[in-house]
Amino acid sequence: MSKKGGDYVSRGAAIPPTRAAMPAPGAPFPRRARSNFAPADLPRDWGMAGAVGAYEVPPLAESAQAAFDGLAKHLRADPLAAIEAALNVTLMPAERRRVTAESFANGVLTLGLARRADAFVAGRVWVPRLQAELAPTLGRIVIRLTYR
Repeated sequence: MSKKGGDYVSRGAAIPPTRAAMPAPGAPFPRRARSNFAPADLPRDWGMAGAVGAYEVPPLAESAQAAFDGLAKHLRADPLAAIEAALNVTLMPAERRRVTAESFANGVLTLGLARRADAFVAGRVWVPRLQAELAPTLGRIVIRLTYR
């Protein structure tokens, strides 16, 4: 036995579970839960009570499948369409006509510039804006500039 926080805590000895009587529907928990309560003394959702705690397998399995379906849909989506939409949002129409998204692979986006003179403005202004716009959907990307 060791003393921890003013209470004696046994190591290795199994503590028999204590189950409180099921409260009446809608009745509040009789006392305020504290951090030093045993897990069996904490309030439960009796609709999901299991042998070792609260769990609900079918809704969990359904939510996992929905998450995997959403991930598969996201991976099948064409990233160049999202990049073109982001270019339309972040650039003015005159600037937008001079920039094209050429390719996107392995987190590297290649932008084609119509004029070599736009390289400075693109590197300092357009690229940071575009990275900020695409970060929520594509994550951190590297943008390379080419001249067409």
